[in-house]
Amino acid sequence: MFMKDTIFALSTAPGVSALAVLRISGPDAFSALKKIITGEFPSPRVATLKKIIWRDEIIDECIVICFNSDSSFTGEEVVELQIHGSQAVIKKLSSVFLERDFVHLRPAEEGEFTRRAFYNGKLDLTQVEGLSDLLSAETETQRKWSIDSYSGGLSRDIEKWRGILTDILSDFEANIDFSDEDIEPINISKKLDKLIVLMSEKEHIYNRVKVVKDGIEIAIIGPPNVGKSTLLNRLGNRKLALTSEIAGTTRDIIEVKVEIKGIPVTFLDTAGLRETNDKLERDGIALVKERIEGVFSRVFLINREKDIKNLGVKIKDRDIVFKSKSDEGNRTKYRGLSGKTGKGLRDLINDIEKMLPSINRVSGVIVDERQIKKVKGTIDVLKVLKNGIKKGREIEILAEECRRGVSILDELEGKIDSEVVLGNIFKKFCIGK
Repeated sequence: MFMKDTIFALSTAPGVSALAVLRISGPDAFSALKKIITGEFPSPRVATLKKIIWRDEIIDECIVICFNSDSSFTGEEVVELQIHGSQAVIKKLSSVFLERDFVHLRPAEEGEFTRRAFYNGKLDLTQVEGLSDLLSAETETQRKWSIDSYSGGLSRDIEKWRGILTDILSDFEANIDFSDEDIEPINISKKLDKLIVLMSEKEHIYNRVKVVKDGIEIAIIGPPNVGKSTLLNRLGNRKLALTSEIAGTTRDIIEVKVEIKGIPVTFLDTAGLRETNDKLERDGIALVKERIEGVFSRVFLINREKDIKNLGVKIKDRDIVFKSKSDEGNRTKYRGLSGKTGKGLRDLINDIEKMLPSINRVSGVIVDERQIKKVKGTIDVLKVLKNGIKKGREIEILAEECRRGVSILDELEGKIDSEVVLGNIFKKFCIGK
């Protein structure tokens, strides 16, 4: 990838639509536009109606918006063409940009617009990660956290941490330069304590945050023909699993994803658990038992209380038991649930909501494994410094350790060692982003 190139790509989803947005970014973006329009050049950040003309042929009439480098997403000259969403228009205009007249213009690579924004200082690495999460957000909570990170919420916290750590480093450096001055361990320890508290808050809520980001799985288990598929269909508000009176109808695990309290919850409809001579069904049951061991919770549906023992699955702390098909009666000690009528469904959802983590914080939330590793690494440095001051270690050694902490924060923001991380992130991006 060469930053001197000018790139173009469709920024909207492919397919027929009323409008499509084709974006151009780079040093030759404006000169490329001049080759396909006539008349006065559009003023920056002003939507202008223009005919796109090539070799005396009108290709389309569209809205053109130009951005100077200081006001664009990428930090370069950017042109956005809001063309009609016809495949013929898109293909024709793209083919024009591949002609010799546009020698410095080429199709963009995955995530290249965002990569240029990073290199040009428009975004740091945590903002790029926030944008990646925003593009894949499925719930309202995920959206809030992603847009906050993309808008610099975590970056502002990092700057605060760096400021405190740099202040501590200055204290160490001053003591080295003026060795006749004694270091003030109490003041430095207070600064370290403050920073440890600030950063530890991120670490403490990370596991709960991870649940909200990644979601959880809940398996619906029980004997054959107990109503698991009917319940799954009720949860998904549509027919997803085949239901019948024949035991063993469900052979494969079927999933339905819903949102509960802002968290993606995937319900798994599993094969009925029972003793059987059918090899295919027996193999399927073995796979089910292996699969349900790693889920967040299991919903046991039973007809009789002795079904629990016959399933051969031990009930865990977060598991829930219901008497299924309660519309036909309930002679057990467990609450009733009917996938057919929906009775008891609210009880099931309430039970799940009580198990889900509550996180009120919106700004500066860490949702990425890479980020939390850097935070933990910095906290480790702070603890080493605190212990070193307590034991009277050499100031030069403490100053070097402090610089290592600053370096880790630089890695967190992507100021150093960012290429591998960027490559992994941009694999998830579309071409036009």
